[in-house]
Amino acid sequence: MTPTPEQPIAKQTLYSILAAGLLSFMGILVETSMNVTFPTLMKTMHVNLTTIQWITTGYLLVVTMMMISSAHLLKRYPAKNLFLFAISCFTLGSIIAACATSFPMLMGARVIQALSTGISTPLLFHIILTQIPRTKIGTYNGMAAMIISLAPALGPTYGGLLTASFTWREIFWWLMPLIVIVFLIGVTHLELPASDPQDRFDGWGFVLFAAFLMVVDFAFDQAGKHGFTSLIFWGYLLVGAILAGVLVSYNRHSKVHLLDLKIFRNLIVDWHLLAYFLLQFINIGSSFVLPNVAQLVLGHNAFVAGLMLLPGALLGACLAPVAGRLMDRVGAYRPILSGVTAMVVGCLAFVISHSWLTVTLIGGFYIVTRVGFAFAFGNTITNASKQVTMRQKADINAAFNMSQQYAGSLGTGVLAAIIGAFQLQPGTTAVTTARGAQVDYWVLLIFAVVALLSILNSRRISKESRNA
Repeated sequence: MTPTPEQPIAKQTLYSILAAGLLSFMGILVETSMNVTFPTLMKTMHVNLTTIQWITTGYLLVVTMMMISSAHLLKRYPAKNLFLFAISCFTLGSIIAACATSFPMLMGARVIQALSTGISTPLLFHIILTQIPRTKIGTYNGMAAMIISLAPALGPTYGGLLTASFTWREIFWWLMPLIVIVFLIGVTHLELPASDPQDRFDGWGFVLFAAFLMVVDFAFDQAGKHGFTSLIFWGYLLVGAILAGVLVSYNRHSKVHLLDLKIFRNLIVDWHLLAYFLLQFINIGSSFVLPNVAQLVLGHNAFVAGLMLLPGALLGACLAPVAGRLMDRVGAYRPILSGVTAMVVGCLAFVISHSWLTVTLIGGFYIVTRVGFAFAFGNTITNASKQVTMRQKADINAAFNMSQQYAGSLGTGVLAAIIGAFQLQPGTTAVTTARGAQVDYWVLLIFAVVALLSILNSRRISKESRNA
């Protein structure tokens, strides 16, 4: 039961948030750390960029699948059980990854780790949405966003430093002490019981939805290998469209659903979900493109490529709780609109200056986009969660967290496919990568504009409903 605003927040709740947050932090840290290792892994494992990017794309795809089932898991199982499963998967996956001698072995380890992040992140926000007073949810969601945002802030630098100084395997080994600390915090403080132990799982819906997501990712993987005009790319898209139709038909007739579909009857939730997806697409997509541009186009090493993004990522992480407190004081739309506008400006800067980009310019433009992301992202899910009942919190939590993870998977896959398609053309790797990155910048800008229009439309609907 959610405490009233007058009640102090229990230390047990705060430690529970910390445990789930740090576990999510480690998952995202490894994800973003691996982005700067791609040129190194391409050489050591003898695969191309389109293949190696599956270390991120495949990981995020599995995380997405876990998150879409998290509404059921959070209702049916106690928080401690879910936490123990998640941290066990992360530990096992880290050990296998650190010892991996081939791409399939490393990919398998990343899938195991994905099971952890797919549970820990929804668990984090579930604790906040159900145990924190409504008047303080913005602040605590901002704090959670700060914990999670520190991971992509530190990830490229962490991965780049260890890869340049030692080997990429240290990315996993150096996390072992933190894993032990997080385990001790979680096992001694997480006591949130299951809210509905009899909740039924929609197995067929899960299979259809997972198949649809995988087919779309495979489509763009093939585009990167064979080009966007290839029959295999369009064939996968056709299969994806068929699966989408089957899924819609199934949901209309099924009595059990992965999510409470009633949440999507609220147009404010729908527009917020679209913006949330696009913001994460831009965030993860840019963190993939920019380090690879720094290495493959500008000729810098992994450490410089990672360090380049550190100032913007750190500043964005530190501003996340500030943005949450601002929402609690002045409402949602001012910080969200300010943030999305800043992201539009940052993406536009990359489009305009693509031909003379330097590490310094990339770092400066990235600061603008990350600050905007900090003010918009966490507040978007917070404002959407206020539109539903307490019983639907787990459902909206699952929907938004699934959306952000698949946005990251699709963002990496699509932008890598664009660069991969250009790398099939005649020319040096530096030249073809630069051409592909130029198109990527345009994609990011278009999506930022659509996100801005989504929030503006949501604000209009909100005003109309208040005046009705």
